[in-house]
Amino acid sequence: MALNIAKIQNILQDRNLDGWLLFDFRGSNDLALEILGIKKESHLTRRFYYFIPQTGTPSKIVNAIEEHNLAHLPGEKLSYSSHNSLREQFAIALAGSKTIAMEYSPMNAIPYLSKVDAGTLELIRTFGVEVVSSADLITQFTALWSKEQYIENIPVAKALVQIVSDAFNFIKNNIISGNTLTEYSVQQFIMDEFQKKNLITDFPPIVGVNENSANPHYAPDETTFKEIKKNDFVLIDLWAKTPDDSSVWSDITWVGFVGKDIPQKYIKIWEIVKNARDAAFNLVKERFSTNQPVYGFEVDNASRQLIEEAGYGKYFIHRTGHSITTTLHGSGPHMDNYETKDERRLLPSTSFSIEPGIYLKGDFGIRSEIDVFIHPDGKIEQTSGIKQEDIVAILK
Repeated sequence: MALNIAKIQNILQDRNLDGWLLFDFRGSNDLALEILGIKKESHLTRRFYYFIPQTGTPSKIVNAIEEHNLAHLPGEKLSYSSHNSLREQFAIALAGSKTIAMEYSPMNAIPYLSKVDAGTLELIRTFGVEVVSSADLITQFTALWSKEQYIENIPVAKALVQIVSDAFNFIKNNIISGNTLTEYSVQQFIMDEFQKKNLITDFPPIVGVNENSANPHYAPDETTFKEIKKNDFVLIDLWAKTPDDSSVWSDITWVGFVGKDIPQKYIKIWEIVKNARDAAFNLVKERFSTNQPVYGFEVDNASRQLIEEAGYGKYFIHRTGHSITTTLHGSGPHMDNYETKDERRLLPSTSFSIEPGIYLKGDFGIRSEIDVFIHPDGKIEQTSGIKQEDIVAILK
């Protein structure tokens, strides 16, 4: 996809920014590479800078032995070799600029966007410019789904719901048959289902039993796992996408109980988590239906407030949700006023998870995760079509 310089310059004008400076050294800034259409496997051994001014022609500041890496982009080539010549080219490119955007997040508030090292920021500031975050620019260029990505994602989202249902049935059949069953064997069952459906993942799914379900990032492996028995509580978190580099992720979490009748202690926590999940979803839906802005931290507030009012605030130990793009934790706004305060506005054509949880260490944890897509017209969709309404009674 060709880089739309006119679109970028319109955004720069709207935000009163003099330019956007995209920088990379040896693949350190994957956001810049994606925006500039540079393949991850490209041979990048020297620093490059691509400056898009609010008006006029972009500048390509490239090392003399790697000028080819930006040859596909429009703009004036400013070649450097020594550190003195690099400064000379900066003086030309940045002349007249006062405020420019870079992949920088003040106080590292949004780590996914902190791609520019402190030394480079110091260097750029010596030219008398203020560096601000390119967070909102990044959202518009890396977090928006295309129509094709959305169409491809929906079958994946629905497949994950089917796989988690099949996993619960796998548990049921093995327990009824008296077979020894472990978290790891359920995890590998899910991995096999991914393969059958031509889906890939970056890490095996979470299957956590009892106290392991209270660890948000617990995952069994071939040497670390618990056996699954009757009357156990089970949490399954799975995420996948198609193998295409341009495809986007789906990511859901469901919970079940290995029995017919679910104990009240689980139901109590489930109802709080489910209501927190739905409160976050409803806030987004209501804001877009009335053409009102909604920001990532507000979505987190909506779910967290319910959990805090129920007396379990200290057991909700992560943000409410994350951006979803071609990377699982994407570069768009996160639903977060806990780990950070994400003040980015949710935009049409973006997707994110909503996944509040309560984790009672040493006992059990409950998380309910859905994925949300905001259509270009503002319609809000839960991409899997089905959300968990009750704890699954696995042996019922």
